[in-house]
Amino acid sequence: MKNTIKLIGLMFSATLFMQCSSDDTNTTYTPPEDPSITHPNDVYLYDNDGHSLFERYGTATRWRWNDNFISASQSATPIESDLVIDATKIIDYLWIEPYTEVGDDGENFIKELFPPELVYIGSYIYKDDGTRLLGYAEGGARITLLNMNSLDLQNGDWLANPSGGILATAHHEFSHIIHQTYGIPIGYNTISDTYLGNGWSNGVSLADAIKLGMVSPYSTLNEFEDFCEVIAHYLVLEDDIFNYYFLDQEDCSVYTDGAVVLECQEINQGRLKIRQKLDLILAYFKNNFNIDLVAVKATLQTRLTEVINTGVIPE
Repeated sequence: MKNTIKLIGLMFSATLFMQCSSDDTNTTYTPPEDPSITHPNDVYLYDNDGHSLFERYGTATRWRWNDNFISASQSATPIESDLVIDATKIIDYLWIEPYTEVGDDGENFIKELFPPELVYIGSYIYKDDGTRLLGYAEGGARITLLNMNSLDLQNGDWLANPSGGILATAHHEFSHIIHQTYGIPIGYNTISDTYLGNGWSNGVSLADAIKLGMVSPYSTLNEFEDFCEVIAHYLVLEDDIFNYYFLDQEDCSVYTDGAVVLECQEINQGRLKIRQKLDLILAYFKNNFNIDLVAVKATLQTRLTEVINTGVIPE
């Protein structure tokens, strides 16, 4: 158990230094009707023979720098222009299409909830308190994705690390739009009896979070981050890894140290809560959207493995 907890801390160590920012209001945003189409990036993003995000979902993609993207107390770097198209291919292939591949209901789900605006930023956004943001979901209207200049199709950590990989961030922030529109599953917020608020950043370990029935220290902030973190972790982690950390019951009888036995039992109890939450989420997607999230995950995992192995996103 001590070795397991140590491994947990190493695997997700970046969590304590990063967070997302979300707005739980669902405001209406209307993108510009006539985006400037002069740069090759904009041709791909707005006028791509019916295949662009703008043509399919009305999504305006912002890659040119705008000072309004950050506050005066924050710092960040623009995305490099030659990464914009590949970044958008990642979004299509590993975020949108795992949903649309499940059928018409998945396509309708994306059409309804995909944000009207995406913002690409090259670095993380660094705050004056020393933390760095992973991304934003703002009012159901905009998702901002960060650290795009580190784009590397064969870097599984950049793609799928649950504590900052671009896919985990995308699926986390998208889940904010889902609950901003439809709420969280009934009873979800009562499974764990403790949320820590801003205390999540005061040295909470992954083992501590699991004992509370949560998949990351950041999940302990509130039920909304908890909901988004379960979805993101479930989708981007292979089943054997997700199950090992968050679902499988360990045999505590193999330990003789009373403190270790107690910790093992507490973690097992937390895993039971995580399983309850996952079951509610799977039913929520099925009942609200007729979407099999298990099938979405299977498609994503197959494609993710293919991309990491080949360094190529199929056209």
